[in-house]
Amino acid sequence: MKEYIISLTGKDSHRVMIPAGQGSFSIGTKGLSEGEYDVWVEPDSVINWDAFNEFLTGYSNKEDCPYGNWPRWFYYSGNDTGFIEWSKRREIEQFQWFPHTSMRVDLTDANITHLCIYVQPHAQGKKLPASTATDYKFEIIVGGTIRKLTLAGALENFEIIKCDKMPYMEFTPDYPKENIVCQLPVFPVLAQASALCIYNSPAKAAFDCESLLQFQHLRDISLYGNMTNLNALAKLEQLEGIALRYVPSLEGMPALHSWEGLTSLIGYNIEETAGKALRAELRQMKKERQMTEYSGVSQLRKRVWFETEYGIPFSEWEEKIAKKATRAYKSCFKQIKKSQTEGEVQAAVTEFIQKINRLDGIETTEREDVFTAVLQLKEGLDKECLSVKISPEKWEQWFDEIREF
Repeated sequence: MKEYIISLTGKDSHRVMIPAGQGSFSIGTKGLSEGEYDVWVEPDSVINWDAFNEFLTGYSNKEDCPYGNWPRWFYYSGNDTGFIEWSKRREIEQFQWFPHTSMRVDLTDANITHLCIYVQPHAQGKKLPASTATDYKFEIIVGGTIRKLTLAGALENFEIIKCDKMPYMEFTPDYPKENIVCQLPVFPVLAQASALCIYNSPAKAAFDCESLLQFQHLRDISLYGNMTNLNALAKLEQLEGIALRYVPSLEGMPALHSWEGLTSLIGYNIEETAGKALRAELRQMKKERQMTEYSGVSQLRKRVWFETEYGIPFSEWEEKIAKKATRAYKSCFKQIKKSQTEGEVQAAVTEFIQKINRLDGIETTEREDVFTAVLQLKEGLDKECLSVKISPEKWEQWFDEIREF
């Protein structure tokens, strides 16, 4: 660890300890950001990005890098846009930005390899339901130097005003659990996109693939997480490459022969039954046409795997406590899968709840999350083990007898 003094918002405004080998730097917003950051600023603090000009990596020297080359990646929560102008002088490899107000940004000459912008449904720094956040808009002019652009969060709050050269597009929707399905807003300026990625959580609302039909020139598509209306992909007739990763359901997936030009198919951590059929299709297709070396279907998973890996109801908890609760949950699930008797199941559940008892400050809503987790453990047992059957009432009884919150 080494201490650095950085004049980020004023003369010597921040002191920070950076571990050796850390290639990133994170700037959090006081009162809004969650998690750990290297430094903290106010939402509207003006950032002196030139403060990083003095920092170099490895064997780099000031003559070759007059504006520095460390850090390589930034995580910034706040409303200052000075990094855009600064990037024209000093390339930024990756920049993840969490703004907190409406604005229009011109990225025409921004020298950022991968820019990710996350917009929440809120206004004036206060989180609001998505239905009331229509006044929070983020308008973008895209240039030709950004190679990958990720739009994340409340996607309906983005508007692409102009796009001189199409970057590789990635969309990461983030909507409340109550949403049944989420769709991609219409982005007319991006209609010519030839490649894009949808990055969704396997446990969140399903992404509606029909909303991808606005991109009729797509040749390559990567889908990650919970999907629905996969049948719509057949209408994207120019597809040459399809990647499916961590998809819990492949219901409606078109036959691979739906695309005459398909030369690459990747299936990784996808639902088992449909995945086996997809693997057989791919095996047959390889006999008929030349496929790339990246084609393959692997890591097939049962539905319960997605539920225990991604459906654990601790995502809204404080990060450190959530990690401990999640570890306890996964450990319990591994034990009950091996159980041969009701007593062994009860012992595993008892240990899980006792670990939760030792966590600090379990609130009322969090108590409900723990009970939801217990019910998920029951469902997992029912699917994995046919020899041990335990009534829902008994699981609830164990929960009430052991919990101290």
